[in-house]
Amino acid sequence: MSKRSNAYTPPESREELVQRYEGGERHFPGTDLSDADLSGVNLDGASFESLSWFFNSNFEGASMQGTSFRECNVKCASFRNSDLTGASFKLAAIESIDLDGAAMNGARFVGATFYGYTIEDENELPPAGGGTA
Repeated sequence: MSKRSNAYTPPESREELVQRYEGGERHFPGTDLSDADLSGVNLDGASFESLSWFFNSNFEGASMQGTSFRECNVKCASFRNSDLTGASFKLAAIESIDLDGAAMNGARFVGATFYGYTIEDENELPPAGGGTA
């Protein structure tokens, strides 16, 4: 059976993601860039919703203003010193992410789960230690 030439395929590497982003593409559903070094990339306005995986991914120093991780799995990822202004993690499954030094003005987490703790309000973050509810 042959593949249709217009069938969407998510990017499989940092290089492919950056190349497609620089070419104007912004919607990357179903992407799995686990263990990828995405430090310093500019992905402002990109959308990974839904069902993308970022396990042990490094976004350190990345610019991700308005980027959507809605309904994604974001686990053991580093966002140290990244710009997440206006980013959305709504309904995402989040575990052990590092947000140290990240700009998060307007970032949204409603409906996201942190180790089983569901964010109910717009400005709520999980209790210290990532507790479960």
